[in-house]
Amino acid sequence: MVVLRPVSEFGHAPPPQTPYSIITNIPGWDLLHSIREGDMSSLARLVHIYPRFSPTHFAARLGQEVAKKIGREGMGCMVYLNPIMWKYTAGHVTREQRGVHGIKAEDVTFKVIDVAGHRVYAVLFEPQHEKALMLSWGTPGIGISIRGAECLLKQLHTMMEVPCDASDPPEPTWTPEGPAHQALRQRIITFLHRAAIDPEKVQCKTKDVFLYPSGMGAFFHTKNLIQGYRPGTNVELGIVFHNTHELLQEESLDGWKHIGKVDKNAIDSMEAWLEEEAKEGRKVSFAIVEFPGNPTLETLDLHRLKQLSQKYGFVLIVDDTIAGFGNVDVLAYSDIQLTSLTKSFSGKSNVLGGSIVLNPLSPHYSGLFPRFARAHHNELFVADAEVLLANSEDFLARTCRLNHNAEVMANFLHKTIGEHDSPITRVHYPSLLSSKPEYDVFKRPSMPELPEPGYGCLLTVDFESMGIAKAFYDRCGFYPSPHLGGHVTIMLPYNMFRLGKEPAERAKLRELGVKEESVRISAGLEDVRDLIDTLKDALVAATRAKQNSRDDKNGTE
Repeated sequence: MVVLRPVSEFGHAPPPQTPYSIITNIPGWDLLHSIREGDMSSLARLVHIYPRFSPTHFAARLGQEVAKKIGREGMGCMVYLNPIMWKYTAGHVTREQRGVHGIKAEDVTFKVIDVAGHRVYAVLFEPQHEKALMLSWGTPGIGISIRGAECLLKQLHTMMEVPCDASDPPEPTWTPEGPAHQALRQRIITFLHRAAIDPEKVQCKTKDVFLYPSGMGAFFHTKNLIQGYRPGTNVELGIVFHNTHELLQEESLDGWKHIGKVDKNAIDSMEAWLEEEAKEGRKVSFAIVEFPGNPTLETLDLHRLKQLSQKYGFVLIVDDTIAGFGNVDVLAYSDIQLTSLTKSFSGKSNVLGGSIVLNPLSPHYSGLFPRFARAHHNELFVADAEVLLANSEDFLARTCRLNHNAEVMANFLHKTIGEHDSPITRVHYPSLLSSKPEYDVFKRPSMPELPEPGYGCLLTVDFESMGIAKAFYDRCGFYPSPHLGGHVTIMLPYNMFRLGKEPAERAKLRELGVKEESVRISAGLEDVRDLIDTLKDALVAATRAKQNSRDDKNGTE
């Protein structure tokens, strides 16, 4: 029996550790709960963390050097290639969602620096205001990357301030593309055409692929562009990635609607709402759905949603990050296909990236393509593109392994439900849910390089109580960290940590099947027997916690 345990120290990534590692080791349910409640003291001990949480390594150092150059040493400093972040940040820090941490727009300082042929837009703030700024770095996903900052730091001697008015920033320079960018586009196109369910419906070419510095960066730019193309209400279907939800909630210019469930009744209600909106002359700008959802892993009827998008004219964005290019073929039923390349596409947990693919057969293509072509400027550094390209060479082989490991774990845990003293109440995994037929419709045919397309790397496990979930989590030997689709198996009490921080929101999410007493697990590439042994070990602790809870309850009666 082999029970896995993290081999890295607190706050450090699993091997191989590099400045670019995006997995960490943050053990303990209670510690994450304290962070959720606002205690950020432990974050200072983290050497590695997901780079959209805050500037780390070379990105942090570049910010420090910029602050020093303009005589603001000691101030917090976030740096970007895109001047859009000045306006976004000024609005972000003042929104009601910042609560007690909100500040005035004038508490943030904007400066421009040229370094190594790149124009950098700096956002400076006093360290005590960091909580007001944190999500402004992470949610749009276009902060300078670790490798990008490293490249600029090598020519620090060229740094010079560019005098400007904060209300009228000078034109950006962006960053040049390299051969890896076009090779990445070609690889994505190859994956989309490979084993297509109906090859006639997959007509995309490399010009239809747009690359971004992260998956959230891809959505941020896409949301902004579509709102200009087709003003109207933005619709969020199901439970989507928390940053996507936050961006829609705060940055939907003409309104936002969240339809939490994705079953037939929910889509019936959506259709009735769409009809009423149409009668009142109100448009829907776009709808976004994840295929499948995160963390519920539910799949909606994409055929029907596509029909609704055509009837009512809204743009349909399908995020296939959880399932991945290898497993499902959804482009034909999307106007835009969104993917976080950071996850299983890269698979090495050492780089961020995102992509948008426009469907040439979409009725919106003639309106969207020229807008994307005009608006898109490269923010993905050459060094990051090169790593994404190299990492994705074995994407299909890794997809096969991730599918297998996740499904075996999901089936093992699911079979314990109903057994004597089982601490588990439900396992969320596409193959185990009633929405499985909706997923299966879009599974790619079997091919030699991926004989068994499957259901992806992610599963969520619900327990009887918070205490039981905590006992499982604190014992389990997987890496406790944000992220998914990496080379090692990762776990996180995602629902507790990232969702439902306010009581009213928590209650609403529970109605949608999103419970705090759960652990999200992302399968890695380890031997599946070791993964099962690790789960068995953790289940012993969870079962003991259940027994103790029952004994305590009986003792008080």
